[in-house]
Amino acid sequence: MTYEQALAEVRDKGLRNCSDAAAMAAFCESTLVYMVGAVSGRLVWEGAKHRGMSYLELAGMAAHNPMQVNDLQWIGDEENVSEH
Repeated sequence: MTYEQALAEVRDKGLRNCSDAAAMAAFCESTLVYMVGAVSGRLVWEGAKHRGMSYLELAGMAAHNPMQVNDLQWIGDEENVSEH
């Protein structure tokens, strides 16, 4: 599932009826930016997915350790660099 697909799922089904990945994308797209500051919602979502985190785990991290949320943006970046 891509970030765009996750956001579309939230729009189609609503937050209450969507998957965890879609709920996490909605959180990253809106609330996360207010809680943590200047982060890319898409990159944080991708990093959290790469780590196997749930929506609630990410929300807890955002509330208690925003710097770790910032670090999620760079998860998997080493893999992308080595491919090129």
